Amino acid sequence: MLLTFRQRQALELFFLLIWSFSYPAHAGTYAVIPYTFSWIDAGSHSKLGPTTGGLYSATYKFTGNSGCGSSVPILDDIISDDIPLGFSFRFGAIDFTSLRVMSNGRIQFNNNATCGFGSPVTQLPYPNAGLDYSMRIYGNDLDPTLKSEVSGYSTSCISRASCYVSYATAGSAPDRQFVVTWYHVPEWTSTNSASGAYDLQLILQENGEFIYQFGSSVRGPAAALAQIGWQISTSDYAVSSVGFPTDNSAFKFYIPGSSTTVPGKFNAFDSTTAAADNTGYIKTKIAGSSFTLDVVATNSTGATRTTGFTGGVAIELVDASSGSCSTYPTIGNAAIVNFTSADAGRKTVAFSESNVWQNVRIRIKYPFFSPSVIACSTDNFAIRPYELMAVASDSNWTSAGTSRTLNAATASATPTHKAGQPFTITATAKNAVGAVTSRYNGTPSAGTVNCVLPATGCVMGTFSAGGFSNSAGVATSTTASYSEVGAISSSVSDANFAAVDTADGSTLAERTVSSAIFTIGRFVPDYFDVTLNTPVFSPGCGHFTYIGQPIKYATQPVAEVTAKNAAAVISVNYTGSLWKISPSNLSYGITPSYAEASQSLTVLNNSVPIATDNGNGTGSLSFADTTSNILAIARGNPVAPLNAEIALSFNLQDTDAVQVARINGVAGSNPVKFGAASAGNGIAFSGGNKTQRWGRLTLSNAHGSELTTLPVPLFSEYFNGTAFVTNTADNCTSLSSSTQLKLSNSNTSGGALQAGTTAMTIGSGTSTAILANTPLLAGNGGLSFSAPGAGNTGNIDVSADLSSLPWLLFDWDHDNAHDDAPTAKATFGIYKGNSRQIYLREVY
Repeated sequence: MLLTFRQRQALELFFLLIWSFSYPAHAGTYAVIPYTFSWIDAGSHSKLGPTTGGLYSATYKFTGNSGCGSSVPILDDIISDDIPLGFSFRFGAIDFTSLRVMSNGRIQFNNNATCGFGSPVTQLPYPNAGLDYSMRIYGNDLDPTLKSEVSGYSTSCISRASCYVSYATAGSAPDRQFVVTWYHVPEWTSTNSASGAYDLQLILQENGEFIYQFGSSVRGPAAALAQIGWQISTSDYAVSSVGFPTDNSAFKFYIPGSSTTVPGKFNAFDSTTAAADNTGYIKTKIAGSSFTLDVVATNSTGATRTTGFTGGVAIELVDASSGSCSTYPTIGNAAIVNFTSADAGRKTVAFSESNVWQNVRIRIKYPFFSPSVIACSTDNFAIRPYELMAVASDSNWTSAGTSRTLNAATASATPTHKAGQPFTITATAKNAVGAVTSRYNGTPSAGTVNCVLPATGCVMGTFSAGGFSNSAGVATSTTASYSEVGAISSSVSDANFAAVDTADGSTLAERTVSSAIFTIGRFVPDYFDVTLNTPVFSPGCGHFTYIGQPIKYATQPVAEVTAKNAAAVISVNYTGSLWKISPSNLSYGITPSYAEASQSLTVLNNSVPIATDNGNGTGSLSFADTTSNILAIARGNPVAPLNAEIALSFNLQDTDAVQVARINGVAGSNPVKFGAASAGNGIAFSGGNKTQRWGRLTLSNAHGSELTTLPVPLFSEYFNGTAFVTNTADNCTSLSSSTQLKLSNSNTSGGALQAGTTAMTIGSGTSTAILANTPLLAGNGGLSFSAPGAGNTGNIDVSADLSSLPWLLFDWDHDNAHDDAPTAKATFGIYKGNSRQIYLREVY
């Protein structure tokens, strides 16, 4: 296969149409009209091959000659014997009775053996002096070589039952036909290789007309290049430089009569235009939806209808954005329409275009072979999308993208996006059958915005669709935003794409392409802004607190919470079902945590705070109360007095995982802290009394006369870092004689422990405990026992029950555990003596 002519392909003008023609100037003997497709089954017709007999015709075969591109059994670029027609066929002005069949889609009369070779179209293109009196149904580089007849040949032609070139004479005089068929014939693609499958049928009719039929075909790689036409001489021919026509189409060629009225002009307009009018508007059309227009034939001025016009015209949509009528680029496929006398110069034509165009006109050519009249509609129009398919999406809750669809419409639905942060809106232009219209390059705008969440009491935020860019029919904005919490619905539309129809009566609704209403959400706060109050502890004992003694709040901690969007504006819809702060939630709950600068703590109350929704995007978290014991510094071994530096912290995030970002007016994050567990920075105590003392309660033995009241030392003490000293600051510890003082001796109730208010038996008298100071006075309990009376001697064991005052226990039994209450013995009838006396001995 020689490729000499392939470089000339760039010189051809190719239009992707059913039948769009560009012609050199020449006389046109034949006119052409669309014809009813009626494929003749050629399975029983005589087949042409490299030999005769067997599978093939008994008489005629492909023979080739020195001008062909190959030799049998290869049938690429080869010509047949001269085959009788069986009747006389007039072509031009000559009657012929035989023809040759050329494999590349030609027949040749006058025993013309011109063969040739090369690529499609450039292989002996019309006009050619060697191809007078020939017809070209489809001038591709067809190759009917049978795979089994040539070793190593790569082709889809594997059986003569399904791939052949045939001929036959059919019918009876005066309506006989000669039929040449190329059935499932591939095209040559490279040396010893062919692909595709073309169905062509050329029918010569005894009356001098001929028909080209194009069946259902599989196009090969050069399908868009082949010529279609005929040639009587180099000055009387017609040629198309288009590709393969629409499947299952047919065209009839005939010599027109002299009575045909030739129009000087054509126009097209909406079919609703008044019957007598020759001009009119074409309103906006919808891509993918069929529409009709009326085409009129007129005189050269367009004023008068050419009612007697008959014949075939090519009608096509053209892009009128730039250029002139004859040079406008063609849109899609041309329609071949036959005007009859019944049409009276006005014919309704159906159109359908799957893509969108902003500036379209109708171009009419007559005749569609070698047109002498080319006209365009006086009105231009737009073909707009049927709809925009709009959707909101993001990549995450702070960034635009397409990973997640933002269509959550209920208070608990996901995904969520932070209010005020950018997200994406995608508007895909589609035609009436749901296909993307890749040429759409418009700029949609947002329609009315409605609140979806909250369902009632919604405060509308500010919605912006952002700026759109467009690619392949998809308009995308990555700068859309909504300022409030909740969900909204909106739509997008484009009223400008069809702007060319503004003045032709097309309504705004007809010109506008819109999306359905779509949901955008769910939006949540961008962050929480927290303002903390100044909580205050109440000392456990006036001006100090015993280590281990519970502490209450004098002023409870309260955190004021404000939901805000990315622009720091309050999200007022953060309330009701959209208020998502849930302190008791298992995953996102709020648990208070306490810490002290140097000491361990015993936390007595870490209950979750009470959350209050104020109904306007603000609320509060109230921790504990002023009546409950909150915590105590854990007791270990005695330590010197210290200041309590206690901090309360918590993590604030709602069930949507929105967290705090500002605390007390500055940037901050979890954990949120009241105070800090460091020197001087802990939560305050009333009066500044942060001092913590390691204390104990002491009882000392006492003895004295039964005639007087017996004082028993009972004091509170604290460890000053060196020793225990009386806690003269203790004016708060209260002791109850009845419950916290325990007495016993052998003379009272058999030695069983008695309440401190019990009159204890001493001899024949009794003694009763007196607790003068409750609460203690400067650390002194003022404990004494009444005198039992003369001669009533004995003792009373005294102990304290400190189960309610465990911070005053001590390791009295030296077992390394500070879990003992003090004990003492009060003895009557033993005298202390003179304190100045060193030694006394009695001599009898």
